[in-house]
Amino acid sequence: MVQFTYPGGRFNAKATSLKFLLEWAYGILPSQHSEGPSWMENDRYDIVAKAEGNATNAQMRLMTRTLLAERFKLKFHRETKEVPVIVISLGKTPPKLFPPKDEEKHSIRVEPQMGPDQKIISWHVVATRFSFAQLNETFSRQLGSVIMNRTGMEGDFDFTLDMTPDENRPNPLDPSIVISAMRDQLGLMVKSQKAPMDFLVIDSAEKVVAGN
Repeated sequence: MVQFTYPGGRFNAKATSLKFLLEWAYGILPSQHSEGPSWMENDRYDIVAKAEGNATNAQMRLMTRTLLAERFKLKFHRETKEVPVIVISLGKTPPKLFPPKDEEKHSIRVEPQMGPDQKIISWHVVATRFSFAQLNETFSRQLGSVIMNRTGMEGDFDFTLDMTPDENRPNPLDPSIVISAMRDQLGLMVKSQKAPMDFLVIDSAEKVVAGN
């Protein structure tokens, strides 16, 4: 798990693998890089760091890239490779994406919806001032694929989604539930395919003894 404090510039990664740090620092998925040595996924590290000033999310990611290069001697090169992607485009009707209100800030909240027996029956997602890039960051890991925006729409939007699990899909973030919600509730066309993407090939990395 990776957390950072803004303002404050405090970075905290707890029981985190080098593989996940790489993916977080470069904003990529497992399908966008080679495997590397097995310890990159199996070994766990606690990392606490403090950036100067009130570092932003982007600055924290750059700081982590430097840490990976200096402490773990991580080296890689880039190639272009076809990987699984999810392409979203406009359907026959206007999508249910609405302009944000002036006073709204970027946020996403998940509200449990209770049934008559007080058990959770669904999860109501409310997103404000959300871009397609942030939609990709939020849901691509659950879907296991990069979300590519082919709608021609730019900027920020407000939207809501209801994730309703069932007996066969108890996880509300099951890929089929998320894709169905995008299609049926937001009115977007959603298609799985392969597309050429930037791909990181790990050349080498060095283990760091825990505590150093």
